Order: sequence, then C-alpha cells, then structure tokens
Amino acid sequence: MLASFEKGVKAALPVSIGMLSVGISFGLAARQYGMTTMQATMMSLIVVAGSSQFMAINMLSRGASPLVIVVATFLMNSRHLVMSTYVMNRLKGTLLYKKLLLSYVVCDESFTIFSLSKKQDDDAAYLGGLNIIMHLTWAGGTLLGGLMMNIIPPLLSDAMGIAIYAAFISMLMPSLKASTRILVIVLFTAVVNTIFAGSVPGGISTVISMLVGAAFGTLLPEDKKVQA
Repeated sequence: MLASFEKGVKAALPVSIGMLSVGISFGLAARQYGMTTMQATMMSLIVVAGSSQFMAINMLSRGASPLVIVVATFLMNSRHLVMSTYVMNRLKGTLLYKKLLLSYVVCDESFTIFSLSKKQDDDAAYLGGLNIIMHLTWAGGTLLGGLMMNIIPPLLSDAMGIAIYAAFISMLMPSLKASTRILVIVLFTAVVNTIFAGSVPGGISTVISMLVGAAFGTLLPEDKKVQA
C-alpha cells in the first residue's frame, strides 16, 4: 500500500508544478473579482475544479445567480461522470468509503496519469497519492496567489485577469490540434455566447451557449482517421 502511494506521489509531482502556477493565477484572479483569500482557498479545497472555478468567478463578476453558476458548472464538469466510471471500474473490490473519498478529488490531471498507468499493487493507494498532491498543490497555489495580491503592484494584479482565458485556451489547445471538429464547435459556441452575452443577463448566456454548442456538435460528422 505504502509503495503504491509513494509511486502516486512521485508521478504527481511534475504535473503539480504546472498546477501550482495556475492555482496562483486563480488566487489572484479570485481576489481581483472581489473574493477574500479564505473564500478563494476554500473554493479550491471544496470545489476542486480549476476551469469551472475560473468560469464561476467570471460569472459572479457579471452578476450571475448561484443557480445559473451551478448549472453551468454541472454542464462543464459532466465529463467527470465518464472519468469516475472508469476509475471505479478499476477500483473494484475497494471499500465504498475509499471510493467516495478518491472520486471526490479526481481531476483531469490525476485521471490522465491514472488511466495511462499500469495496474499497481494497490490502485486505490496509487490514486490517493496522485489526488492528495494535486489537491494540496491546487489549494496551496490558490492561497499563495491570494496572499500575493497584497504585495504585488495593482497593475500586475489587474493583468492577471487574462489568466481565466489563458487557462481555458491551454486546456483546449491539445484537443484543437487533434480535431477539426472540436475547433469548429469551440468557434461556433464562442459566436453564440457573444451574440447572447449582450442581451441575456446574469451569465445565462454561458449556459445557453454550452447547450447550443453541444447540440451543434452532435450534428457534425466525426473526424476522419488518418491512415498510417
């Protein structure tokens, strides 16, 4: 058990370096949008969803209601249903309370490393090592970013507002390079959101654009596989 846990910790460390920098960006962005350092840190500890957290503070700044933010977050994080299904299948035989704890903090990064890894002597302990390091790094980065808000120049903190868009773009780039279909969906959804943003209040335009974009995506043909 301990050996598998240590392997998970070691596998998570390289990825955690990147998560720390994004966590700092989120902490700064959250403070910029009016949250306290404690609120931002607790959000990272409880929500554990980087892209959704960036989206949430952006929607809060636009006056979105809590219900709209919850719906938008649910839609954005619906991929976790598929991710968790795979993880739970691999953790067959693991006690239920362990599954619940492990699934709570599964993120894109820990899922990717876990799904690509070989079967461990104790898969639950290995995933636990991944999750703990990434969870603490994300929350710690948020805390550090929130505290930095008090010491960095206002001009620099204002510029950190672009972190929201940079985070989304960095997560999209691998998929955009691999799929023309995804690129078309992203562009279409952006256009829809731009159209509705000026007329639909309270961040509802985000939810509408996500639903319309998803529906549009089902109408597009799959990318043709390139023969080797």
